[in-house]
Amino acid sequence: MAPRSSKGKSNNKGKGGDKKKRDDKLLAPSLVEITVTTPYETQVILKGVSTDKIIDVRRLLASHVETCHFTNYSLSHKVKGHKLNDNIQVLSLKPCFLRMIPEEYLEESQALTQVRRVIDIVACTTRFFSKSPNKSIVAGNANPTPAPDGLDMVAIHTTPKLSQFYEFFSIHHLSPPILHLKKVDGEEAGEKRDGDYFGLKVKICNGKVIHVIASVKGFFAVGKQLSHCHSIVDLLQNVSNAFAKAYQSLMKAFTDRNKFGNLPFGLRSNTWLVPSPVSESASPLPTEDEHWGGNGGGQGRNGEYDHRPWAAEFSVLATLPCKTEEERVIRDKKAFLLHSQFIDTSVQRAVRAICNVMDTNQQTSGTTDLPAGSILLEDHVGDLSIVVKRDIASLDSKPEATFQNDAFVLSSEELAERNLLKGITADESVIVHDTPALGKVIVRQCGYTAVVNVKGQTQKAMSDFRDILIDDLPDGGANALNLNSLRVEFHRPHSVGTSVENQPTQLDWDDLESYRCIIQELVKINLTKLEETRVSSVRPIRWELGSTWVQHLQKKETDVCGKPATNDETELSVKGLGKQFKDLKSKSKKSENISAVNEKDTRLHELNEEDDLGQKSIDGLFTELKELLSEEAFSRLKETGTGLHLKSKEELTNMAYGYYDEIALPRLVADFGSLELSPVDGRTLTDFMHIRGLQMRSLGHVAKLAEKLPHIQSLCIHEMITRAFKHLLRAVIASVNNMAELPVAVAASLNFMLGRRELEGCDRIPGEEYCLRLQWLQKFLSRKFGWIQKDEFHHLKKFSILRGLCQKVGLELVSRDFDFDSPNPFMSSDIIGLVPVCKHVLCISSDGRTLLESSKLALDKGKLDDAVSYGTKALVKMIAVCGPYHRNTACAYSLLAVVLYHTGDFNQATIYQQKALDINERELGLDHPDTMKSYGDLSVFYYRLQHFELALKYVNRALFLLHFTCGLSHPNTAATYINVAMMEKEVGNDHLALRYLHEALKSNKRLLGADHIQTAASYHAIAVALSFMEAHSLSVQHEQTTLQILTAKLGADDLRTQDAAAWLEYFESRAIEQQEAGRNGIPKPDASIASKGHLRY
Repeated sequence: MAPRSSKGKSNNKGKGGDKKKRDDKLLAPSLVEITVTTPYETQVILKGVSTDKIIDVRRLLASHVETCHFTNYSLSHKVKGHKLNDNIQVLSLKPCFLRMIPEEYLEESQALTQVRRVIDIVACTTRFFSKSPNKSIVAGNANPTPAPDGLDMVAIHTTPKLSQFYEFFSIHHLSPPILHLKKVDGEEAGEKRDGDYFGLKVKICNGKVIHVIASVKGFFAVGKQLSHCHSIVDLLQNVSNAFAKAYQSLMKAFTDRNKFGNLPFGLRSNTWLVPSPVSESASPLPTEDEHWGGNGGGQGRNGEYDHRPWAAEFSVLATLPCKTEEERVIRDKKAFLLHSQFIDTSVQRAVRAICNVMDTNQQTSGTTDLPAGSILLEDHVGDLSIVVKRDIASLDSKPEATFQNDAFVLSSEELAERNLLKGITADESVIVHDTPALGKVIVRQCGYTAVVNVKGQTQKAMSDFRDILIDDLPDGGANALNLNSLRVEFHRPHSVGTSVENQPTQLDWDDLESYRCIIQELVKINLTKLEETRVSSVRPIRWELGSTWVQHLQKKETDVCGKPATNDETELSVKGLGKQFKDLKSKSKKSENISAVNEKDTRLHELNEEDDLGQKSIDGLFTELKELLSEEAFSRLKETGTGLHLKSKEELTNMAYGYYDEIALPRLVADFGSLELSPVDGRTLTDFMHIRGLQMRSLGHVAKLAEKLPHIQSLCIHEMITRAFKHLLRAVIASVNNMAELPVAVAASLNFMLGRRELEGCDRIPGEEYCLRLQWLQKFLSRKFGWIQKDEFHHLKKFSILRGLCQKVGLELVSRDFDFDSPNPFMSSDIIGLVPVCKHVLCISSDGRTLLESSKLALDKGKLDDAVSYGTKALVKMIAVCGPYHRNTACAYSLLAVVLYHTGDFNQATIYQQKALDINERELGLDHPDTMKSYGDLSVFYYRLQHFELALKYVNRALFLLHFTCGLSHPNTAATYINVAMMEKEVGNDHLALRYLHEALKSNKRLLGADHIQTAASYHAIAVALSFMEAHSLSVQHEQTTLQILTAKLGADDLRTQDAAAWLEYFESRAIEQQEAGRNGIPKPDASIASKGHLRY
């Protein structure tokens, strides 16, 4: 028998941990079976967890094929009574038996919700699959130039296409149960009786049209002698056998797709790609279809919160008690709810203001005479101040900085000092107490920028407020504002895919070439300015830098004054580094040691001065910061024990810059090397840098430090080029006054940036446009990021750049395959619209975030009991503050799922990860990195539950999304290859599994090094695969390499090293058995797969 992993063993030892262990057991989640009696008097058994409430039961019923079509019902319990509140805990229901009670449709909106649900359920048969022929080149051939030195792994399966993006949600092979559904009123609806709301004409699968009336009692068919049915599905099944069979087939397809749930409905257009059928019909997905009562989510869509006393309530928020954990939960919840409502209200107000300005300018053509950057609208709605400016049609400025300085009336130097002081005095209330930042939103769309600030009387108004009264988010935080629903949709001159082979028409071609010339002139002007402009000497500072700096100093002080750091503790922050990162690690450690010595000398010198000068001199040292900081903030800084309270502003700034350059940046790259952080795209890279207070203008420096991390260097280069193109595209959009020309201008810009016009003429010499683009990029990246570009442009993953560019500018494109080998990959009809891009601070549970980090740290150390405890507490906190279905809560579900997986509780892990995936798909985006991670994790959980086909479906979805984000040359893709191999092996594809493992091993050795922990994981995976193929001697060889790496990097006492030793012992015993069998004349199993080239590395 193969050895069992020791990672799941309990780690609490000694008597002192007994009480803690008992307390934590109370918090440990457990499985719960919930039996629900349906209106059909049948029973469905739902798999829940102990943290569930009634609102979660409703979600489970909406994901069950037998009950998913019900919308208007209550739940009853024989002890708790009828109409159970959504907040009742499932564990309090004893016995856990519930009954669904259909309720009358007391409002027309409730009947519309039922119609919308039915349309949504059947949408997967028509809305996510395009029947239009698409003859463009496939995505896999879009970049035919091979990567340098063979950096990419081999794409074993067919390379994904963008046109296939939505096929994961499509069940187009079935006949749609409903072909068309139309709302009718007036004479067409027939005679209206009391209690009737509206009529429907439903064309079902056999072409028959059924006239349905929606009423208070339910739905009934005109001309049929039947009573009211509570749902449309029940009615249509009663009147049509054809519909009943088609609907039954659809439900079977849902079950075959995933019997655990995750049904393909309730989706929103929340990514940069729009389904082709949706773009062709210009109708939204059912969830957001206002015709059927849907919307883009969020609060205040009708202006009901415009006149809320924001200024007074934000001021009160900063004064709420937060000393204890209970007080912080209450405060954080009110802060989150108030800020969420403010963001939704402000964004919608800003978008309306921008649209009003655009409408006015279209009618008067006023923008042509106005100077760039002019204020076009200034409005006040209650406490909200809304200012709209026209963006500057140039590449040499950054409007956000202007707005920021206008808001705080500070110079760049003063702003840097302010942020640094904010960071070094930060505590868990730093966001809530910064009222100016909390009450500000910046919205960019269609070449305009709107800034919303809270400006109102606070002192007088605060006397009327002692607390903040605000309702919880509806639907448990689900259906948050979808920015894509606020798009400005372009009126395209012709339908997608109607021109021959997706090539531009002659009119479109002329417009594209015209704008292409304009773009070239814009680039030439900017190129000249870049050569003349000097780089600013002012270095901005993010407040997070000050916070991480103080934490670093405190940790170092603990190591110096307390227990000396052991080698193991020192290695913890850079664990897993291979030999090629030794210099980087040494540099980071050397910088810290020098800093520690210098600071120790400084402290000793200051102490001597204090002895000589006395208390009076100490007070003098305190004067400068005391004047700048509040008494509480200064006291907090003094109590950190770092000595920073004795420094002047100039000294603090210089020291912060030193920490930034010598410690923060090398440590970031070291964490990338150890895979403690593993960004997959520009968004995750930005998040990782910003949370540590690092500026994106340091990308060039990060790329230099990551010279021996090819995937990180590539990611930095792609992000720098994406940001350069972002400035260019924004400038082009700002230069267009006629909105009807925007699609052509955007398409021409994309063609200039991503099209291929490298060689021209018979001599195949570089074309003028190619040289201009390359020259401008080199100069821009050099000035902006300090990066000297070489030949990277020849090897770019253009789909990754396109994706990042669309996210940063707010572009929506048709989901078709773009031919990047052509000069004009894009047509004006490919540009669907522009969505708002927003900037604002994030306000979530500070304690919840801390507990999540504690859970991650405990998991890394193998302390699973602690990890479960922290993870469960974090989830409880996040649910209490944000609600169970808010996007912020999804990360808590996901982490707890991973922790439970490592304890061996695969069933619970699956349930929690499925919750996370459902939220991520609908709230974050269909290709968001968190969504992608949920697909990958869920596939592993399904694999451990022995649902191998289902696991392959989800892991292939993760691999599909990885292809368009980081590509094949990335450790995450290599890890996914290992997972695919495990699953392919289980369905009998041993040879294919070894190919995946071989490619993963080559990738890890190339990207991370031959002695990296992740490389060891590849060796171990191959050893296991070979063992299943009876090639035990080869398994021993690979596991010996695994053990050597882990012993060198982690030590002999680490659980992973001990596991490897146990595996090696097992493989050796099997090899001995096999050799003895061979000597006894038993035929040796064929292991030819292992000797035919697949394992050469």
